[in-house]
Amino acid sequence: MDCPRCKHPLRKVDYEGVETDMCERCWGLWLDSGEFAEILTRRDYVFSPEETALCLDVRTASRAGKTTPAPCPKCLRTMERQHYDESVHLVIDRCPEHGVWLDTGEIKKAQALAEKSRAIHCMLIKKLGILPVRRDRDSHSDSES
Repeated sequence: MDCPRCKHPLRKVDYEGVETDMCERCWGLWLDSGEFAEILTRRDYVFSPEETALCLDVRTASRAGKTTPAPCPKCLRTMERQHYDESVHLVIDRCPEHGVWLDTGEIKKAQALAEKSRAIHCMLIKKLGILPVRRDRDSHSDSES
């Protein structure tokens, strides 16, 4: 499978305990159906307040610029654009059949938003039309919302 942005071959990598496909040239990330929900549900790594602020910094978002819709690396059809938060420029490309493409830094933004509020986490999952993966170890308190 090739990167939908730069056409470089994607490489299997472990991200938060989930096997994903990453482009080593542009650092984009392909997540098969269900993997995005699993990553957002996991809490293996928790951002510090400084890291969260950096991920959600509006100045970083404005430098990111606009991207065009990406083709699905599996079926090559143009993916849908899911706008989650314009203030941090979180726009995710989604193939309803195969998964989501996250451009450089978007996975961190999504995780930082999800950590910031349980309600935002649920909204991200709902907009993608996927349900979070239930895990026995998800006995964490959600009192941070």
